Order: sequence, then structure tokens, then C-alpha cells
Amino acid sequence: MADRRQEVLVLAPHPDDETFGCGGTIRMLADRGVAVDVVYLTRGELGVEGYAHSANAANEMAERRTSEAHAACAVLGVREIIFFDGHDTRLNDEPQHVAAIRGLFEQRTYQRVFCPWPHDSHGDHRATFRMLRDAVQQSRLTATFWLYEVWKPLPANTFVPIDITIEAKRKAIDKYESQLSQLNYREGFLGLSAYRSLFCPPSKFVEAFWVCDAGEMAGLV
Repeated sequence: MADRRQEVLVLAPHPDDETFGCGGTIRMLADRGVAVDVVYLTRGELGVEGYAHSANAANEMAERRTSEAHAACAVLGVREIIFFDGHDTRLNDEPQHVAAIRGLFEQRTYQRVFCPWPHDSHGDHRATFRMLRDAVQQSRLTATFWLYEVWKPLPANTFVPIDITIEAKRKAIDKYESQLSQLNYREGFLGLSAYRSLFCPPSKFVEAFWVCDAGEMAGLV
């Protein structure tokens, strides 16, 4: 068993990114006694077509996706969930989250931080990485950084077999009903995990990461 004092932070631009990108690994860490916290920078209020045209509709979607995030994180065994209340699709214009991330480092002793990689194909994902990088440069955090993929495969240097937690990942994905109603995320991201297994036989399902330290992360653009 892992040391139960070990703490891990997962940064997710929107509710579902944590599950799609590293849900199997989160469940595995939790099963080993690691305390996993998930921070959502937004509530994903624009995550369904049509909800951008009305403030009331956007608030309704934010509430729904917040509820879905709690349900998915319960499946994954997450210790604590935090929302920064950033604005969906506008994180690049919200540098105040750098200080909020830095504040987390002052409150907890995280040995590992998960974050989208800097070239993922969504502006909020790229902005989340930049904010993490800036927060780390302003702090004294000593950790390893596990960069994960969602919308664009990354040049992985680490592969984590998730055969024993793939059903938990599937169940967590299923909690995001608002998203599944518009795209086949379930088969898409389970398929990505199956594809990644080609690089880590004999596993059938794998999550891929770029793992680096603070110095290496500072050089990523």
C-alpha cells in the first residue's frame, strides 16, 4: 500500500477532462491509499450546443455538470473537489487562476500534479497548462508533473496500464450524461486507452502521459 499521506492534484479545465484523460490512473491511486484532489477551473457551462445563448441556460448547464463531476469523482475515489469558477472557453483571459493554483501548493504537499499537456487541441486546456507552469515558477513546489491527453495525443514517455480500473473509468464516463448526449465520448476515450495499450503489452487498456519535473516543464511551450 502507498503511504496514505501521499497527495496528488489533478487540474481539469472542465468537468470530464479528469476522467477522459486520467480516470483509470486516478482510481488506481485512490485504491492504493493516495489522496487525490481534483480542481476544475470551469464548470463547463458551454459544453452543450445552445447553452451559450442564454445566461440562465448556461447556469443550468453549469449546475448539471457540477453534479456530474461529483458523481464521476465519487466513482474514481477522489478525496476533495474544488471549483475555481473560471469561464468556459475564456481561461486564456483569466490569469487570476495562477494565484489560486499557487495557493493550493501552499495548503497541501502534492507529490504529483496532473494537467493537460501544452499542445492539446482546446484553448482552455493549453491555458490550464500555462497557468500551472507559472504557478510552479512562483512557488517552491517539488513534484513530478504528469501531463495528460484529451483532444490530441501527446508524445508520451510514460504508460500506465489501467486494466484493473477500466470499469471504473467507464462508469465515471457514464456519469457525464450531458456530454454523452451529444458525442460518443465513452467509446472514443475507451478506444484511446485501447490504442495506447499497443505501446504497453500485454495490457489491454493504458493511459499515456508526459512526465517531467519543474525544470523540464518550464521549457515546454
